[in-house]
Amino acid sequence: MLALLVPACATENGGAARASAVSQAPVAAQQADQLRGSPPVLVGKRCHGDTCTCRTRGDDPETPPPPPGEKRIEIRIASVGGKVTLDSPTLGHFEHDGDEEACFYVDLPVSKIYDFHLESRESTTAGGVAPTVHVSEYGPAGSFWYDIVDVACGLGERRCDPELARAWADGWLTKRKRGRLDACGSIVVTGLKWSTSGGQAAMNGGRLRDFFSDFSLEVKKFATEFPPGAPQCQIGH
Repeated sequence: MLALLVPACATENGGAARASAVSQAPVAAQQADQLRGSPPVLVGKRCHGDTCTCRTRGDDPETPPPPPGEKRIEIRIASVGGKVTLDSPTLGHFEHDGDEEACFYVDLPVSKIYDFHLESRESTTAGGVAPTVHVSEYGPAGSFWYDIVDVACGLGERRCDPELARAWADGWLTKRKRGRLDACGSIVVTGLKWSTSGGQAAMNGGRLRDFFSDFSLEVKKFATEFPPGAPQCQIGH
């Protein structure tokens, strides 16, 4: 099995409780069933029953907004050539089959850490797969959305392979700011890592038959204030 730990920013948990009893150790693919969560509690006007409509640029503020002591996230998932699942023992099970994005909106109590396990598998032998998972945080102060983490392995028609997986990991290292993609957000990503069981000629750069990733989200208590990308949020400001 190929695997890579993506270093994350050192953070102080400040007494944050882990929202699950699952260990922080890497989660092996064969243990995935232990992580499978129940159906998620979806929130906001975009969600009806077990489905949500993806927001678009310029959408109205979240109604109703997240309650006091909680923060709202948007989860976008897609997978070219197969299925993708995202599991959290506390938030639930998110699943989608196909390259058109599916969106989910959930509220997270603050001062906790939430563990996630991503799995994506090809639907056709040797066809490969190209998963994407994007998590954003809602900022009620200005109806902002902050990019928190992108997990992706694929480029156009090219399916996931070892080179693309390593390029994604390296890109995360260069783009992250204070443990997230947008320094103005308040949710920190820790323990980000990926692995695969291989695939056809994977050791020679061929397509991977599956892609796994584990990460945790630490939901800080402080309220967001500035627009995404604002200079006031940059380190050293």
